[in-house]
Amino acid sequence: MNTQQTRSFSAHDLLLMFIAFFGIFVYGLLAALPGSVLPTLERNQYLPNDSAVATFLLINAIGAVLAYLVSGPIIDRLGKKFALLVGAAVVIASMGGFALTVTRVQAAAALPLIFACSLALGMGANAIVASGHALVVDIAPAWRNSALNLLDICFGLGLAALPLVVQSLQQRGGLGLIFSALAGMTVVLFVLVLAPRFPVPMHSGSAAIGEAAGLFRNPSFLLLALGLFMYVGAEVSVGKWVVTFMQRDERILASQGLDTTRLQELAHFSPESLSRFFETDPLGVAVAGYALGTLTFFAIALLLGRLVSSFVLAILRVNSFLLITAGSVITTVSLIIALTASTAETVRLGLIVAGFGMGPIFPTSVGLASVMMPKIAGTAMSLVMGIGFAGLLVIPPAVGYVSSAVGGDTGNLRAGLVAIMAACVLMLAFHILLTLRESRRSFLPEDALERDAIVQAE
Repeated sequence: MNTQQTRSFSAHDLLLMFIAFFGIFVYGLLAALPGSVLPTLERNQYLPNDSAVATFLLINAIGAVLAYLVSGPIIDRLGKKFALLVGAAVVIASMGGFALTVTRVQAAAALPLIFACSLALGMGANAIVASGHALVVDIAPAWRNSALNLLDICFGLGLAALPLVVQSLQQRGGLGLIFSALAGMTVVLFVLVLAPRFPVPMHSGSAAIGEAAGLFRNPSFLLLALGLFMYVGAEVSVGKWVVTFMQRDERILASQGLDTTRLQELAHFSPESLSRFFETDPLGVAVAGYALGTLTFFAIALLLGRLVSSFVLAILRVNSFLLITAGSVITTVSLIIALTASTAETVRLGLIVAGFGMGPIFPTSVGLASVMMPKIAGTAMSLVMGIGFAGLLVIPPAVGYVSSAVGGDTGNLRAGLVAIMAACVLMLAFHILLTLRESRRSFLPEDALERDAIVQAE
């Protein structure tokens, strides 16, 4: 193990680590935003149906994939500081655009502006993610997977925090206040990034791109990336659709004592009255609050899964490939139970267990990608995240498009949610194949895996 890997953290390192952690916390808030506000945007006709919601998510995913395609080379050439600053600035512009649109523009004319802001949100938020992960690996290379699991605990905190406060913010200042508050949080991140000195970029030329071609000749990297493609699509789909599912599904609403026939009539003849029901009527507020609370519990379980994973990776030295496969098993079984349930309580319980299983999958996969090509860790991580986040182009929009195709204007989310379950089954298959392929190294510690990768590269 080299000197860089064993050196102690300085105060400056801790400051950079804090910035990375805060950046991922902000990303968690941004990731929770669509799932928290999409039902309101849909009821208020800013997004008139499930097909429009699916397009919103597709455009957001395009922005995310674009961010990952360019952020890796930018990180390795121009540095993490530049990428973080640009990402934060784009998010601030996006939040400002959302706030102005919902407060100054009529719903009938707002759709193109909503879509444009969604694109900017995807680009900016995911530039923050790529930079934050690369920064942590640069600071703590000797325990990257454990550090990345700790980092993504901050994502869980952000994902849990917004649903807790979104109803209160909306009652005080409407959707505009929610977007303005998130813009303010991102301004804080931008200011924090300005002053400190960041690590020097690893590549000043095109070497990183040339070396990255070797990743695509590695079957293990491809299996890892495909598994992450399915995982990201499934996790984000849960975050984006579960609140809508719990507020609209007839069986779930009936289990909570609501008159579903009356709600269907309100949705068809008076969307404004339906929106007021969920925002002012005590029963409607309780149902909406339970759905948002379920998203919070899912996020907390995700956080706990990453905390436990950080412990088992750093202290117990559990093999990373086995860990993500175990997480896939738990996730797949639990999500199938949750998304086919008939009661709100079962949905919540299934999502809590699924969130715990999901915990280690993303950060551990990103860490393994950096081990497979340690000389260009930033590019390797951004590539695997880029392929992973390409799952957003397929799975979350598929939920909405299938829902609209089966259920028409009212939608049939139960049919659409099959896309999430199918993605989980495929994810599990890819992770099993990856673990079997890597079984010869099942008991090697992480630094040995990295040395092996360096030897193979040379």
